[in-house]
Amino acid sequence: MGQHELPPKTGVFYINLDRVPARRDFMERQFAHAGLSAAVRFSAVDGQRTGALDQNSYVPGTGSRWGLKQSEIACFESHRAVWQAAVDQDLGAVAVFEDDVEMSSSAGRVVTNILNESSKFDFVKLDYSPRELRFGALQTVGAVDVRPMLEMAPSAAAYVLSNAACRKLLAWSTAYSDHLDDFVSIPRADWRMFQCFPAVGVQVIWSQHQEQTQEDVKVSERSRDRKTNSGLDKGPTWFRLRRELLAAQRKLYWRMGGQKRLIRKGGFVGFIPCAGDLNV
Repeated sequence: MGQHELPPKTGVFYINLDRVPARRDFMERQFAHAGLSAAVRFSAVDGQRTGALDQNSYVPGTGSRWGLKQSEIACFESHRAVWQAAVDQDLGAVAVFEDDVEMSSSAGRVVTNILNESSKFDFVKLDYSPRELRFGALQTVGAVDVRPMLEMAPSAAAYVLSNAACRKLLAWSTAYSDHLDDFVSIPRADWRMFQCFPAVGVQVIWSQHQEQTQEDVKVSERSRDRKTNSGLDKGPTWFRLRRELLAAQRKLYWRMGGQKRLIRKGGFVGFIPCAGDLNV
C-alpha cells in the first residue's frame, strides 16, 4: 500500500485511552493499511481517572439530551481536546478518528484529498452509520464524492474538520448535553456538513470482521465500567415532551412530501454505502 503525504498544516489524530494499548495497535495497523503514515495518537480523557472530568463543559439540558453518562462526557471532552489542539497548532484542517475504525485501503487517498480542500467544508464524515438517513445531491470535495448531511447521524468515529469548524464546535460546546455523534451532525445554518460517499471507515462493532477482532478492540473500555455508565438522568417531563415533539415535527416534514422532493433533486435516502473492501 502506497503512503499518502499529508498536505502542509494539516493533521491526522486518533483518540485512544492510555490503558487500552490493543486499540492503539489496531489503529496503527489500520493506518498502515490505508496508507496514512503520519497519524498521531491523542490520549483520551479517561472517565475512570479521579479528577479527569473536574473541568468540563457538560451542562444538563442545554442540548438534545438532559443527562450524559460519565463515559459520554469523557468521549465528548476527548474530541473537544482534539479540536482545541488543531486550533492551538493552527492546522488548516484535521482528520479525527476514534480507536475502533476499520478502514478501507482507499481511506488514505480520500482523507488526503479532503484535507487539501478545507475551504469547501466544515465537516466531512468518513464512516458508516447504522441507520437509514437522508442526504442531498452528490457533490465533490477534492475529487471525493460527498453528499450534504440533512440530519443527525448516530456515528462520528471518523471525520475531517476545517480550522474554522474546530473554532465553531469549541464555541458551540462551551455548554453541551449531547452525544458527540449528535452534536457534530446537528443541522445548522452555518455548518457545511457532508458524508463521504461511499464511507471509507466503519466501527468494528458494525463490521462483519468483528468476530475475528479481539475483545479489547470490539468492546469499548468505556462501556465496561459500571461507574462511568450509571446514573443517567433523562430529565424532567417537559424536556422529554419537547424532545418528542421536535422529533415528530421532523418526521412529519419528510412524510408530507419533503422526502419525495429530496429524491427528485438527486438526494438519497437509505444506508450509507461503504467502500468495496469494507464488510458491513
